[in-house]
Amino acid sequence: MSIMCNLILMLSFLYATAWSSKMKEVLNLKEIHFSFSKKIFTNNSKLEPANVMPMALERWQDKLFLVTPRFKLDVPVTLSYINITNLESKKNNTPILIPYPDQKSHKISEHNLTSIIKVRADVCDRLWVLDNGRINNKQESAPVLHVYDLKTDLHMRTFNFGNLANLNSDFSNLEVDVTSSTCDEPYAYIPDSDTYRLLVYNWKSNESYALTHNFFHFDPLCGDINLGEVHYQSQKGLYGIALSPMARDGFRTAYFHSTASTMGFAVNTKTLRNENFDINVNVYDFKVMGRRGTNKQATSSSFDIETGVLFYGFLLKNVIGCWNSYGGDEYNELTQGTINLDKSSDMYPADVRVDRTGNLWVLSNTFPTYNKKEYDQSLINVKIYMTPVRQVIKGTVCDDI
Repeated sequence: MSIMCNLILMLSFLYATAWSSKMKEVLNLKEIHFSFSKKIFTNNSKLEPANVMPMALERWQDKLFLVTPRFKLDVPVTLSYINITNLESKKNNTPILIPYPDQKSHKISEHNLTSIIKVRADVCDRLWVLDNGRINNKQESAPVLHVYDLKTDLHMRTFNFGNLANLNSDFSNLEVDVTSSTCDEPYAYIPDSDTYRLLVYNWKSNESYALTHNFFHFDPLCGDINLGEVHYQSQKGLYGIALSPMARDGFRTAYFHSTASTMGFAVNTKTLRNENFDINVNVYDFKVMGRRGTNKQATSSSFDIETGVLFYGFLLKNVIGCWNSYGGDEYNELTQGTINLDKSSDMYPADVRVDRTGNLWVLSNTFPTYNKKEYDQSLINVKIYMTPVRQVIKGTVCDDI
């Protein structure tokens, strides 16, 4: 091979590695095992681990919360946690999941947890728990938002979204807007992916309302989801939402995107908190950020306040994308970095989360396969990654140094 060819190959390698990084795998799961007494579950539950699929995570102190929605029957626990005090020792062992807040809360009844879809821990040590009320794709109860005191594990509040939900609703995600100085005045933002709305919950007034906007819809040119063995058409709208630091005026920038889209958008939370927002008057309040690039439909997203980096999982690849909002660059394909997980073609990053200590967590799973058929329990179906943000963006275009 000529010297010129070698030089071209070397430059190509350096260019590729300069724009990408890799995360560290800290946990993987095959069968799911819960720590509970089966005597409590006497409602004909078969407790089949094959039906359990972790879909979301959240870290608070020594607890790593895992969400296991009741997408199918016989899912005994829908919210649990792993004690990660000695995380390194758990990598080669199947961790035991502990039901939260207790085992009895997962027995199916109108006052208990039905099917958790997302959880978020805020800076005031509260756990916000979004329950979509669906079991085996059937609406068994109204969607609700539970809030727990993480220091005592005591239930603080439940808010029922029954008056805002309809037959087509899919309450799919959750973001909490609060600071340590505004613990009594938080807001929660909840995308409804199938009706293209954003629900806003006001803790202080204990009320909620829905906002609509064209940017909450899907892109018909991006709805073809081809994962090889699984191929389908998606019309999922607004899903990913992440918040910037609070500005001097007391508001943030909310970055958001739809699942079946490659576009990114932004809006000031002052607009979201205005129940009387008029889309025809405040035409320019919602901003077009730009396009991520071909086949870069995104799932969950999260924002790192220290570095200003916005992270998001790609639906069609088992990788994470990133963009540095503090850098001043436009939001486009050239200004976005790539963070690799591994080469598992049947996995995708279902949830992405930056914790309060500056670590990036990613839950990657085989949900598309699980959703179509029973998955193979002899294989690893869930992987959890964790790497400090500063380390994971080093060498990528998202690095601010």
